[in-house]
Amino acid sequence: MSMHDEHGVEEEHGLQPMQYVWIGVLLTIITIVELGASLWVDLGNALIPILIVLSAVKFYIVVAFYMHLRFEHRLLSQVFTGSFLLAAGVLIALIALFWTDITDII
Repeated sequence: MSMHDEHGVEEEHGLQPMQYVWIGVLLTIITIVELGASLWVDLGNALIPILIVLSAVKFYIVVAFYMHLRFEHRLLSQVFTGSFLLAAGVLIALIALFWTDITDII
């Protein structure tokens, strides 16, 4: 999509349609790897960290390209990244806090 300002200058945001297709293919491949890791391969205790990393990569790709955060002002990206890191830290702390409870059930 393109936007026109009052001077007729065209400003380009986003990527070309084929680039979105390739990003979708990459996200599909990562999802297949996640499914393979969780269903067909016995990774033991390494499974959850691997799935968290793969999910974080997918999250970054979706936010950066489909939500166009990569093309926004740097301050907006920093605020989003800081908030995300805070939320991820709280999530990891909760997982670490209750890890023995989770592994006892499994």
